[in-house]
Amino acid sequence: MSMHRFVLGSAFVMAAAWMSSAYAAESVRYIAPGRPAVTLDAAALAKLPHASAKGATHGDPVSTWEGIALIDLLREQGAPMDKALRGGALAKFVRVTASDGYQVVFSLGELDPDLGAEKVLLANRRDGHPIDGSDGPYRIVVPVDVRAARWIRNVTTIELVDGSTPRQ
Repeated sequence: MSMHRFVLGSAFVMAAAWMSSAYAAESVRYIAPGRPAVTLDAAALAKLPHASAKGATHGDPVSTWEGIALIDLLREQGAPMDKALRGGALAKFVRVTASDGYQVVFSLGELDPDLGAEKVLLANRRDGHPIDGSDGPYRIVVPVDVRAARWIRNVTTIELVDGSTPRQ
C-alpha cells in the first residue's frame, strides 16, 4: 500500500469516527433565560412521562415513535405552562438544535395543552428499537406535520427563548 493511500485512508477513518461521535450525543442540553444550563441524560429523561405517536418522515413507512412529550420536558424545567402561559410568557418560544446546526422553533402556545395542544415528541425509540446513531439517539417528531421539516434528528439542545420586545 502506498503511503498516500495509507494517509488518505487513515484520514477517512478518523473523520468517520469524529462524525459518529458528534452524532452520538447521549444527552440533551436545556437552556432557559436566567437559569444555568441543564444536561439531561437518558436517566433524567426516563423519569418523565412516556409518550408515543405514529408518523412518517420523508417517504418512510409510518412508524411508532416513543419518548417524552416536549411539553412535559418544558414543564419539568419550569417553563410557563397552563394558567401561567399568558401575557409576556406567550412571546416565549422553544428553539431545538441538532448536532449539524439545523434548528426549528415551536411557540409555547402551540405546545400548551390548553391552547394549541400540538403533540411534539423528543423520541428515543422507533418501532420498539433505540433510534440509531445516524438519526439519534434523540429526535424531534411532529406527527401532524404533513412535511417532516420540523422532525429534527440528532437533537443536542432545547432552549427556551424570550422573544418579547421592550414596550415602546
